[in-house]
Amino acid sequence: MDIYDSLGNRHVLTVTYTKTANPGEWQLSVSLPASSGTVTAPPMLITFDANGMLQTVPAGPPAGSFTGINIDFVNPAVNDITNLTYSLWTAVPNPPDPGTPRITQFAQPSAASSIVQDGVPAAQLVGVTIGDGGSVLAHYSNGSRVEVARLALASIRNPDSLVAVGNNNFVVGADTATPTVGPANTGGRGAIVSGSLEYSNTDIAEEFTKLIIYQRGYQANARVITTTDEISEETINLKR
Repeated sequence: MDIYDSLGNRHVLTVTYTKTANPGEWQLSVSLPASSGTVTAPPMLITFDANGMLQTVPAGPPAGSFTGINIDFVNPAVNDITNLTYSLWTAVPNPPDPGTPRITQFAQPSAASSIVQDGVPAAQLVGVTIGDGGSVLAHYSNGSRVEVARLALASIRNPDSLVAVGNNNFVVGADTATPTVGPANTGGRGAIVSGSLEYSNTDIAEEFTKLIIYQRGYQANARVITTTDEISEETINLKR
C-alpha cells in the first residue's frame, strides 16, 4: 500500500501474511524498501475458524487493532511514524454480536475488495473557490480540497447610518453602532451563497441599454440577410 511522509513523499508499505504450522494461523509482518526506511512491530498473529472467519481480536487500542508499529524513515528531514495502528475489525465482537472483520480466509486467491486512503502526495495549488457558508477552499493538483479560511460577516443594529461610497460599498458613519463580526448564519447575520449575483449589484438601466443594442444589432443582421437574398434572386433572374 502507498503511504506518504510529512513532506508528501510516496513510500510503498508491504504487509505480508505468512502461514504458520498451526491450523488457520497466519503471521503478519510489515516492511518498507531499504531506501525508504525500516519498520519495527510487535509479533502479530491472527487465526481463522473452520468457516474462514477471523477469530483473533487484538487488544488495541482501539480494540481489534494491532498497535506499536513504528516507521523510521531514511530521510532525516521527515517525521518518523510512531505507534501506527493496523485495524482488523470494522466492528469489534461483543457477544452475542460476532462483529465485522475486515479480512476472511477462503479457498480463493487473495484480493483487496476495498482500499480507502487519506494520505496524499505533495501537490500544487490550482485554484481557490468560495463555498456556501463563506468557506474559502483551496484546490490542489492531487485532487484534495482544503478549507483554509472562512469569510466573516458584520451585523450592524442601525444599517441606515452607513455611508455609501460608491460601487455598492459602504463605510460606518458617526452614528453607526459597533459592528459585531462572526460567521454567516449566526447572530442574525445573513447567508453567503457561492456563485450568486445579488440583485442590488445589477444596474437595470445599463442592462436594458445593452439589451436594446443587441436587439438593434440582430435587426441589422436580419436586414443584411434579406438584402443578400434579394440580390441572389435578381442574379438568378438575369441568367434566365
